[in-house]
This record gives sequence, structure tokens and C-alpha cells, in this order.
Amino acid sequence: MKIQGKCGTCGRRFHLSQIGPDSDAPGRCPSCGARFARHYNAVLVDTVAEVERASSQFVDSMNRLSAMEKGFTIENDELIADVIEAVKEHDKHLSAG
Repeated sequence: MKIQGKCGTCGRRFHLSQIGPDSDAPGRCPSCGARFARHYNAVLVDTVAEVERASSQFVDSMNRLSAMEKGFTIENDELIADVIEAVKEHDKHLSAG
């Protein structure tokens, strides 16, 4: 699953894989070259790869679950909203600290 980010320097959008461990310039904006998370660059690159793997695994697992005749439906809109809220809540705690 491709996850997009937006550079805080040039404002251009990019896929996180473009700054991951397999990119030409890991941890840097593919457009302007700005360094992301300067003090955490190694952790950033590893985490980008981890997040992309986890998001792909999540989608694959949800698709397998959806394909089953299970006798219930999954409230996908609520699930997505809950994921968004959990990420935003985490961001709020970081901003407050």
C-alpha cells in the first residue's frame, strides 16, 4: 500500500517509499532534497518500511476476512474513522508534549 507524505519545505507530495531504505536519498524529500527527521534519519527510514509493510498486511488481512462467508459485515467506514482518530490522537499527544 502506498502512503503519501507532504514535504514541510517545498510542499510537494511524495510516496513514503521514495524516502525509504531503497530510495536514492533515504530520509530526504525526493523533490527538494530537504532532510526529514534529521536526528532520527536511520529510525525514520526503518519506520517508513515498517509502516508500508504493516499497511499492506492490514489491507491483505481485511480482504481475506471480507472474502469469508462469516455471517456479519465489517463496518469499513467506522474502521477507517477509528484508525484516523487513533493517529490524530497520537499526534495531539506529541504536539501537547
